[in-house]
Amino acid sequence: MGKKKKPKYSLKQIIIYFVVFVGIIIGGIFIDKKKADNKSDEIKNGNFKVYGIVEKLKPHSLKGKGLVSRKDVIYLYYKKNDTIFHLIEDLPDGQIEKIGIKINDCFEIKVAESDNDVFEIDFSKKLDTLIDTNDFKHQIYQTDIHKNIIE
Repeated sequence: MGKKKKPKYSLKQIIIYFVVFVGIIIGGIFIDKKKADNKSDEIKNGNFKVYGIVEKLKPHSLKGKGLVSRKDVIYLYYKKNDTIFHLIEDLPDGQIEKIGIKINDCFEIKVAESDNDVFEIDFSKKLDTLIDTNDFKHQIYQTDIHKNIIE
């Protein structure tokens, strides 16, 4: 008769790992909700309305590196004074097609006074207008990678 193998993990260890895993998931959800609330508060405390033009679409983009989940990415720009501001908006996968968003579509955007990177786009208010970015010397991008993608 052979020796009985001891299980690799005890029931107590499995329960502890499970509780830690669930805690991390709940913590991530809470932090995500808190960020959304802060964004909403910044916009409510002071905003200005502009019209953003879609300059590039990336439907079904990967979320992060090596993950199987996907999202839709919209690159937009708007004009304020003599500057063009470029924005990136992530949407759930399939929203570009569902809403019918196309390059050069124009939408109303509320931008927080305190931070140009905090904004809300109203995809129900599509307008017919176009702003040529080549007419402006100053262009502000969210990141250098964003600038490389657009140029």
